[in-house]
Amino acid sequence: MSHGRKALLRAVVPATVLALALTGCGSDDDSSDGGGKKGKSSSADKTEQGSQEKEQEEEAPSGPLTLGQPAPGTHEYDMSSGKAKLQITAQKVDKGANADLLAAGLKGKDVKGMYPVFVYFKYNVKSAQKLDQPDFNIKARVLGDDDKPGKKLIAIGASDIKGGCPADDDDKTWKAGMTDSLCTTFLLPEGTQPKQVAWAGDLRNPLLWNVK
Repeated sequence: MSHGRKALLRAVVPATVLALALTGCGSDDDSSDGGGKKGKSSSADKTEQGSQEKEQEEEAPSGPLTLGQPAPGTHEYDMSSGKAKLQITAQKVDKGANADLLAAGLKGKDVKGMYPVFVYFKYNVKSAQKLDQPDFNIKARVLGDDDKPGKKLIAIGASDIKGGCPADDDDKTWKAGMTDSLCTTFLLPEGTQPKQVAWAGDLRNPLLWNVK
């Protein structure tokens, strides 16, 4: 795995603050072992797993894509909010300023030296099961040119950031056949530029797009 891929997936868990929670970039997949013991894998299970991994490898791009370029194949979203097979495109990356964060009501000490980056992904839902306001962008990541991952921004009690992500993204109802976009806000240190974005459905081999 390249240094860039490792950096995108490195867990960064900052402290929670009053009006601002910065969530890290670690794994966000739902998981539960149910408290039961795992049985031995059968040869059929291993064969099926091998076939799935081979299929994923065949669909994965050989290198970073460019913004606006759809990732080859379909990619699985499987969370508590439902399941879907998606065609995924990283559309664009917009940038704001530290002043935009302050104008939205965020405390200066919480965002000192940081600026917002707005990452847009487009999703074409090829199939869906029991989708309940899924956040497909929960698997989105951004990497700065300092090779450090950006922090996902959750603003509690703050106003919308000027020029930032649409306020109605969370209210979208998704279904099979639908194509629409989602935007997520990240924070990067001032003086750095966004280098790559990723969709980390497969943590071992995330989809990557070069920003420039």
